[in-house]
Amino acid sequence: MNILENIKNALLVALVIMLVYVLYKRMIKVLHKGKVTSQYPNIGNSLIVENNQGRITVELHKKTYLIVEIFDHSNIPLLKVAEGDFENGEQVFTFDLSALPKGKHYYKVTSPNQESSQYFQVD
Repeated sequence: MNILENIKNALLVALVIMLVYVLYKRMIKVLHKGKVTSQYPNIGNSLIVENNQGRITVELHKKTYLIVEIFDHSNIPLLKVAEGDFENGEQVFTFDLSALPKGKHYYKVTSPNQESSQYFQVD
C-alpha cells in the first residue's frame, strides 16, 4: 500500500509541475505578444480608393520611422507618399491617383522591422 501511495504522490507532483510549466509558457507568450505588436505597425491591406484618391492607413503603437511608396508592376518607384518619423496612433497617407499612369501598381509601407505591400489598379 505504501508503494501505491508513493506512486500516486509522484504522479500528482509531476502533473502539477507540467501544469505550472504550461501556464508559465502561456504567460511568457502573452507578455511577448505585447512587445512584438509594439515593434510592428498594423499595416495590413489598408488601401482605400475614393474619388481618385488613394488612402493608406497605418496604426502605430509607438513613434516609428516609415516610408510609404508607390511602384509600378515592374518595381519602378513612381511616388514617395511619405517618409519620416510618425507619432503613435492612426496615421493616414493620401495620394492622387490621377498622378499615376494607368495600369497595375502597388504601394509599399516600410518600417525598420517590417514591410507590407498591396497591389491596386489605376484605370
